[in-house]
Amino acid sequence: MKTVTVTEAKASLSRLVQRVLDGEEVAIGRRGRPEVVLRRYLDGDGGPRPLGSYDGPYRMDDRFFEADAEIGRLFGQA
Repeated sequence: MKTVTVTEAKASLSRLVQRVLDGEEVAIGRRGRPEVVLRRYLDGDGGPRPLGSYDGPYRMDDRFFEADAEIGRLFGQA
């Protein structure tokens, strides 16, 4: 997957869109880290998806499990 900076993406959006349409995924990043991925939009049938049907790889960000001060305060735990 090719990674470009935000500045490069702004300057060459049409070219990046064409690459995505040709089947490639393109990451846009800041400070050397990818932050977003451009990929082709595939329109489904719009119906509900069955639970547990995703069988691809996934990653849960480590920050998901960290305590959140605002949520703790809202629930009286701060």
